[in-house]
Amino acid sequence: MIRSVIVVDDFLPDPHIVRNAALAQEFPKLDKPQFYPGRDSKFRQVLNGYDQRIIELIGEPVVPVQTSSHAKFRLALEGDKGTESVHIDNVHWTAILYLTLPEHCQDGTHLFRHKATNTDHAPYNSMELQELGFASQQTFLDDVINKNTNDPSAWEHLMTVPMRFNRLLIIKPQQYHDAGISFGDSPENGRLIYVCAYNYPGATKMTAPE
Repeated sequence: MIRSVIVVDDFLPDPHIVRNAALAQEFPKLDKPQFYPGRDSKFRQVLNGYDQRIIELIGEPVVPVQTSSHAKFRLALEGDKGTESVHIDNVHWTAILYLTLPEHCQDGTHLFRHKATNTDHAPYNSMELQELGFASQQTFLDDVINKNTNDPSAWEHLMTVPMRFNRLLIIKPQQYHDAGISFGDSPENGRLIYVCAYNYPGATKMTAPE
């Protein structure tokens, strides 16, 4: 059995403390668009005990990954778009904490099936890769993800995990997904999340393609 989606509501005992910390952050304007919609906070925000709680929920030994976005807030306002839509992440687990207030919450995180391969995730191992007929992870990435990321006709929407204030979403991000819509015109009413990433200990590269 593979657990791939974990949802925990009312995750933080006082989410407004973390939300206020997010609102106090700077979200620098970007010189060029990133693959994700919106902007990351200038500084990381370490939350005491947060990583340990994530590890307990995953139920497996994982360690934080110091990606450029790990432990940062992300703000996406109406009109913000990334260079990629449907994608996978180059980590084993991604944790997203929604910090938008209830009256402003819209949409959520979308999960997809790739029509041509009839798969809902990138190969978890070399056997799955071979069964799909790909010679390498890079070939899979080029032919499935990069080629189709912004082509809606290549994907079937499977489900949406709705945005909810203080909802924690933990996913195996080899699942094809996107961030959903961007909205609002300020940090107070926009799409505001806290992002963290985790790998299995000793992993130099995720099993699925980058």
